[in-house]
Amino acid sequence: MITLDDFTLLPLGAVAPLEGEIENCPVCGRRGVVKRPENGAAYCLHAEESEILGDGMRTEPTDCCDLAP
Repeated sequence: MITLDDFTLLPLGAVAPLEGEIENCPVCGRRGVVKRPENGAAYCLHAEESEILGDGMRTEPTDCCDLAP
């Protein structure tokens, strides 16, 4: 089963389970979750696609903005 999570539809300050707090993107102004991975560039996640597989779950960003360092 594939699902699409659209964080732009959630109100500011809401908490998306497993993702974090919804805030305005510093690049485009839309709502999203700011991610700062340890081994990568920061980005604001607006939407992601998830698929449950036999050995776990795969998530892939479908809409995001790269944040400049």
